[in-house]
Amino acid sequence: MPFDKFTLKGAVYPLGHLDGFDVTVPAKDPLAAPATLRVTFSHHVFSEKWDDAIHDIEHQFEVDGERRSFCSVRYGCSIGLRDIVGYHVSGKAFESRDSNGVMRHLFYAEADGIQYPVFFNLRKADRIPGVHGILHIISAYQKPDLPSRVRLQSVKFARLVHRTCPPR
Repeated sequence: MPFDKFTLKGAVYPLGHLDGFDVTVPAKDPLAAPATLRVTFSHHVFSEKWDDAIHDIEHQFEVDGERRSFCSVRYGCSIGLRDIVGYHVSGKAFESRDSNGVMRHLFYAEADGIQYPVFFNLRKADRIPGVHGILHIISAYQKPDLPSRVRLQSVKFARLVHRTCPPR
């Protein structure tokens, strides 16, 4: 995270729950080894794209030249992301289009009874000792129009991990 908290109108929103952590993905094949992933989070999990017409300047922040608006709803949902990742590493990932129309992998979850896709990138980690891959959570937001999980293409997460960043 680029910072450890966000302050808005005197209220402090800690971001420590979005610190990176390692998770072990169990091997589904008896001949394969478990894989260790480093989980990281984008600031998109607690903010939304800046829009001059609808956002208040107090919500604004900038990371790497990108203007964003702090979103208390996304922030509240982000508190459960560690548990969502922990649950799905031994389950399935799905494919759907993100808000930009790009096909992405996601974990299918719910927040407050509303579909809550957790979009991620998965890549090999070549320079971190003991870590086989990087699971970067790109964005997560409530998306009521997300098709039900039975209508989405799925893959066992362990298979995706072992295909993308196999343990050495």
